[in-house]
Amino acid sequence: MKTYPSTARRGFSLVEVVVALGLMSFVLVGLVGLMPIGLNTIRDARNDSLRAEIIKSVANTAQQTDFSLLGTLNGTKYQFDNSGMLSSTDAIYEAVLSTGLVGVPSSTSPVTLRGLASVTIAIHRLPNTNSEASTHVVFIPDNGR
Repeated sequence: MKTYPSTARRGFSLVEVVVALGLMSFVLVGLVGLMPIGLNTIRDARNDSLRAEIIKSVANTAQQTDFSLLGTLNGTKYQFDNSGMLSSTDAIYEAVLSTGLVGVPSSTSPVTLRGLASVTIAIHRLPNTNSEASTHVVFIPDNGR
């Protein structure tokens, strides 16, 4: 007995291919639309990490300074590169310090706490020094050094 090949179709029809391509393009357009949001989030996270590294470095410098000399740090500027390291050539961030004694409000007049100073670190992006600065305060105790 002779066998004949099956008349069943193999493969996909043109309509099925077009529908699949349409669905795939719809999904890809959605993913491409989310790319800027993801890139902005990554950039913000990187900048936050760099700022944290800069704060850690500057606060460490302030903590290692003799308490009686903390006032000399007022107005000091440090420049940092894109990896959070001190740099004067490839700087993209600048940290400006301001120091003061810590006061506690009271009913009559503010009372200054002896042995406790505050160091305010203002970080902004270069070259625009008028850009909005993120400000952080570190308290430095007089540890008797």
